[in-house]
Amino acid sequence: MMKLGGLNEIRHLKNMIPISRKVLLLVILVLAMAACNDPTRLNSKGNKATPVNTLAANKVVENDSIIVDDFHYPVDSAFTTKVLPTGIFHGDEVWNNASVLQWFGLFKGQDGYYLKQTEIKTERVNDAIVDENESDKTGWSVQALNKDSCLILIESLPFLTDRNIQSVKLSNEFIYPGDTVSIKYSGINYKIYAKGGKKQIPNQPDWFEVWNYRLYITATIKGQERKTLLIAQPNGDDRMINIIFAGDIDGDGILDLLIDTTDDYNVSIPTIYLSKPAANGEVVKPIGGHKSVGC
Repeated sequence: MMKLGGLNEIRHLKNMIPISRKVLLLVILVLAMAACNDPTRLNSKGNKATPVNTLAANKVVENDSIIVDDFHYPVDSAFTTKVLPTGIFHGDEVWNNASVLQWFGLFKGQDGYYLKQTEIKTERVNDAIVDENESDKTGWSVQALNKDSCLILIESLPFLTDRNIQSVKLSNEFIYPGDTVSIKYSGINYKIYAKGGKKQIPNQPDWFEVWNYRLYITATIKGQERKTLLIAQPNGDDRMINIIFAGDIDGDGILDLLIDTTDDYNVSIPTIYLSKPAANGEVVKPIGGHKSVGC
């Protein structure tokens, strides 16, 4: 037989069931109302928000995010030869003994381009940006003692000689990521191409935001496939790499290059790439560059 105490407990539970159901319903109703009024579930118009696919959302953010590396090439420490443009420069951009060094100039005359040994003239001049007074002369003037226009001065090297140079007219001086320029020079086929990210800048149809820029040159020379990294820059939306000249500067029948490798609108870095000093498997090697700042 069931004890009296047990029956009383059952009666007590039966009496509690209706109350518990009412309480439970009340709790559910309160929670439902709170959820409906939760601002995180409403859009800006007060309508119910639609479910969000978090995987898709993360993918969009990842695609829109730009991760820029900090790899630069070439760097000053890799240069072995002095190069120097002509013009006016700040005081720390020209060597004190520049005029006594032996130089070859890459010139453009009426009949085309040529390389010729030349003397240069340097003198102190007023630096309109730095000097406070007109009588101050902290800047430098550099001139090649030649009547023709000088693209660049190259410190004398044993294999450089006076010679005429057949130049290549490039279809595009600015090579963006995804672009390829094909060149045939002295019977050798070259490709100059760029990799990296590129996005068009709004309202500027001819200009792009560029990041993780890499510029390469490839060629098959004497049956050997060769490839050289010419330039690596984290970004290039401020100023794009500019190929100034392409032709055989050092006289071995292989294409050499003069490239302004800067990515800053206020900086110029003309850099010489020659094939004779290049390592096995490469097309050219950067031997020297000169950095100057506008203001």
